[in-house]
Amino acid sequence: MRTVIFLNGDYSKQGLSCLQNDDFIIAVDGGAKYLLDNGIKPHIFVGDADSIDENSLGKLETLGSTLYLYPEDKDKIDAQLAIEKAIELGANEIVIRGWQGERIDMILALIYLMCKYQDRTIIAKDDNLQMGVVYSEIVLDATKGEKWSILPICGDATDVTLEGFKYALAGMSMPCQEPFGVSNVAVAEKVKIGVRKGMVVYFRWIKQPF
Repeated sequence: MRTVIFLNGDYSKQGLSCLQNDDFIIAVDGGAKYLLDNGIKPHIFVGDADSIDENSLGKLETLGSTLYLYPEDKDKIDAQLAIEKAIELGANEIVIRGWQGERIDMILALIYLMCKYQDRTIIAKDDNLQMGVVYSEIVLDATKGEKWSILPICGDATDVTLEGFKYALAGMSMPCQEPFGVSNVAVAEKVKIGVRKGMVVYFRWIKQPF
C-alpha cells in the first residue's frame, strides 16, 4: 500500500498531481487544511491539532476521516506519529508532501526519521525537490542537467558509488566534515547511488533552485 502524508509545510508552489487513485492519504495538522481547501478528503488525521482550527477538525469528522489526536507535550513529532501510523496500517511505500518550510530543524528531524525506518521505502517529494536516504544501493529516475546533492548523514559514509552523474564516484569515502557531494549534475535518465557502510541523503532538484 502506498501512503501519502501531507505535513504542515509550504504548499505555495505545490500541486496534487502526485496522487494516485488508490493512495491512502494521511493529513498531519495544517496539512489537512491544504487538502480540504483542494477538495481532498484524507483517510486519517494525525497530530496535536496545534496548527489547525476547530472548524477544519469538525469538517474532517463530518467527511468521515478518522482522527488520531495527541497532546502537544510529547516526545515524538507529528511526522513520526504519522509515519508510525502508516506502517501500522500496512504501508510499504510512504511519500511525504509539504515537508519544506521555515523549520529547518523539522527537516533535519525528518531526515533522521527516514534513516530510522529502513524497512520501508520513504521519500519526501514536493514538486520542486525530492529527498531520500540511501543505506545500500538504489537506482532513481533523473533528468539530464538536474542538480543533485548527495551527503553523508548520521556519520561518515564509506565505499560510496555514484553513477549517471557528472561527478561520478567509485568506492570513495564521504566524511561529514567534507561535504563535497553538493551540486552534482545528472547526465543520464537513471542514476545509481550506492553505499557500503553508513548512509547518505540525496536531494534531487526537480526544478532548478535559485
